[in-house]
Amino acid sequence: MNKKFFLKIYIYALSIVCLPLSAQNMASIEIPSGISFVYGFDYHPVWYTQLKPSIGFAWANSSLIGKSSEVQYAFIIEQRYNYNIIKRQSKGKNISHKSSNFISLKPAYVFSRTKYDKNNLLSQMTGVSTYDEQKYYCSFNWGMRRAMGKHFYFDGSIGLGPQYSVTYKEWKGIIDLYLSIGFKLF
Repeated sequence: MNKKFFLKIYIYALSIVCLPLSAQNMASIEIPSGISFVYGFDYHPVWYTQLKPSIGFAWANSSLIGKSSEVQYAFIIEQRYNYNIIKRQSKGKNISHKSSNFISLKPAYVFSRTKYDKNNLLSQMTGVSTYDEQKYYCSFNWGMRRAMGKHFYFDGSIGLGPQYSVTYKEWKGIIDLYLSIGFKLF
């Protein structure tokens, strides 16, 4: 079994979220970023497992409720099936860093702590300035990974799945969008 260790740095663009209200200036801008240490197991040319303990940060500013910041701690186990890696290799394409398209099953545990600005509407209404939440989710994803030089690679996927909030004791559906630029140490 060939074991590999990766250091992955998440790089996200600004995402603008439009709230379902029809007034002007009702959009919020959230800037997520973080770092994850990825330990991967290769046990077959097409099967790949990743263990990803992560920490992430997000800063949000909404004209509706105000400013907030969030820290997320996550532990993710992702099982990938690289369905076209052998075909890419037979055509002479680059397959370093597991460059291929994949489908995956990604269960995760996430703990987040949100801190609201003192002028935040939620903080003023509830009198609470910090909020903790624990949740579990499992998503089924489609994605791709491509090498970018000797040590860097792009990794992106999109998927759907259920999420259970331990804090709220409720289920809901999620869309899991993942984009990252990774740096391979070994």
